[in-house]
Amino acid sequence: MSIRRNSDDDSKTGLARNLLEMMATSACGCSQDAEGSLVHQRHVTRGSPLSALERLKGTVFASGTRTLYVGPLVATARHSHHATQVVVAPEGVDLEDGADQRLRVHAAVIPPHMPHGHGACEHGALLFLDGDDLASRALARSAEPRGETWARTPLEVEVPRSPTPGQAQALIASVLTALDVCQPPGPRHPATRRMGAALDSSEPLDLASLALEAGLSPRQMRHAFARDFGLPMRAYVRWRRLRRAIAAVEEGASLSAAAASAGFADSAHLTRVFREQFGMTPSQGLSSVTWRTLD
Repeated sequence: MSIRRNSDDDSKTGLARNLLEMMATSACGCSQDAEGSLVHQRHVTRGSPLSALERLKGTVFASGTRTLYVGPLVATARHSHHATQVVVAPEGVDLEDGADQRLRVHAAVIPPHMPHGHGACEHGALLFLDGDDLASRALARSAEPRGETWARTPLEVEVPRSPTPGQAQALIASVLTALDVCQPPGPRHPATRRMGAALDSSEPLDLASLALEAGLSPRQMRHAFARDFGLPMRAYVRWRRLRRAIAAVEEGASLSAAAASAGFADSAHLTRVFREQFGMTPSQGLSSVTWRTLD
């Protein structure tokens, strides 16, 4: 499937799938997150805020728990998300971690939940591996917050300028092979697997019953879930809602309709969460990209 969307009306175009979205256009970049807390996001390159004209203009390839973007990279605000992010920039790109450390990389693996941002470059690839993806879990096992540990030697992979779906699939496989993703992570507790499946569904969650079935208290169940999934249940639900909203927009829904269908209060609520998770505005991430599915 190939869909091209071009619109300046965020209410019609909505979000940019699993990928980069958000960054307030205010001078300081401050906003409130979904919980009402103040979030301060700073541009990785320092100086003036991102311009609404700086938009992703490449191609996004979606495949289950994996999303690949190929094309020009635009600078993002510092953010974090429940996905491992692999950056491949043949000519190099500036990367920032949560401690203000900046470094130049040609390849990097950013673990889930680690604050980060990156600068702009003329051509590159971003591979997002959802936190539940086995490759993501394998890459995240030795995660550290320092950006210097994320850098990799330049990967011997070719990033096509206008990749076909076949070339995109080959690129994903080549990147994971080059990163030596071979050892599968340890199994999760059966109870937390069931909890994850329950949270993924649209059915009401009965935490007490699931905990009782597993022989755990609700508190123990929450702790086991956070240990196995790497984030609290509430944050996991927010990430899944984000994924559902993205899927709705891919099917042609407006931002408001996508927000409602995924359980957000309104499009503004959805936008705040996207800003926190992806560091860009919806128009920057969506309005000029081409979407293709690989499944």
